[in-house]
Amino acid sequence: MNTFLWIKIFLAISAGIVVTEAGFKIFSDCKLSGIAYDEHLGWRLKKNYEMEMKDERNPEKSKRRVSFNSRGFRDKDHLVEKDGITKRVMFLGDSYTAGTAYSNDEIFTSVFDRMLNAKTGGLVKYEVMNVSVPAWSTDQQYLYLKREGMRYHPDYIFLIIAPNDIRETYGKKFFSIRDGHLEEKGASSIPSKTRLYWALANYSCVFQYLQSKLKKQYGSFSNVFQYFPISFRVGEEMCNDKHLFLKEVPDEIIAARELFKAILLEINRLCKNNHCKLLLTIIPTKIEYDGSLKEERYQPGKIAQYIKAIAEKETIPFLDLGFNLEAEEDDPLKIFIAAEYHLNEYGHAFVAKKLLPFFTRNQ
Repeated sequence: MNTFLWIKIFLAISAGIVVTEAGFKIFSDCKLSGIAYDEHLGWRLKKNYEMEMKDERNPEKSKRRVSFNSRGFRDKDHLVEKDGITKRVMFLGDSYTAGTAYSNDEIFTSVFDRMLNAKTGGLVKYEVMNVSVPAWSTDQQYLYLKREGMRYHPDYIFLIIAPNDIRETYGKKFFSIRDGHLEEKGASSIPSKTRLYWALANYSCVFQYLQSKLKKQYGSFSNVFQYFPISFRVGEEMCNDKHLFLKEVPDEIIAARELFKAILLEINRLCKNNHCKLLLTIIPTKIEYDGSLKEERYQPGKIAQYIKAIAEKETIPFLDLGFNLEAEEDDPLKIFIAAEYHLNEYGHAFVAKKLLPFFTRNQ
């Protein structure tokens, strides 16, 4: 078979693939994966990704626009350099801060941005950066800061902590403590075939269709956690969030806390060395208010107390949003999505409203 014929066959196959892919994108309800593999951080959001989500509670309402920037974050793009009057406020967090159930302008970082800049009256320009990724924990946030984040010269860093950061940081084993010192191992490598399938889930509607028929999950968090586990054994059980609130703290949770603390102190040291100020905030979790921890052996608020003690010792400003929630809301569950555990629209507004005076006091 001559070379010309091979070229014709290749072009015909390529054209067929392109036409089929285009057809799926036009005529099917194609949902590409928004989770992209990252060899250094494990994963981040897919770069330049955009989707529309229906508001199930208000079918008549316009769809919510959800988009990620060219770095794979829930934000607009930012130049590395900044002008002389700009102060940068960088938010690091997980799915609570990324807020992928709500449109870009509804999440609390955007609400905080508008409130903060309105308050200054233009005398100072604040540039707010949201570099949060669902299921990221403190280890990945530290790695991001070291590898990429500090290039943006943030003046303030908000570390938005969820209690499950302690569990997930210990489970992934990107870091460990050896002889009293923090040791970096980094993200574990994943098989080349998995990387390929994951990339196809990010870009190919045909692949996503075939996945649905074969019941595969490449590009999903189930697939992510297969290679980057976010739990560990506590006695005979796998650790879940309730274990973090036990009054009598198991040895495994003590070890997880110590690793979290070591990374937190490294983040604070990194901030000091780069002339920025670290601000700590803990997000309250739904299980602290919905009766999940009503047994005597649990103590709601325990993780907030643990982090507060670290913050006071290291003189890091700390905001306990759970304290504000209990003091100001008759029904703390009001800030959460009814069907799951993330912040709802009211919750995002509540968090932004509490962050503003905390930030103002600690400039």
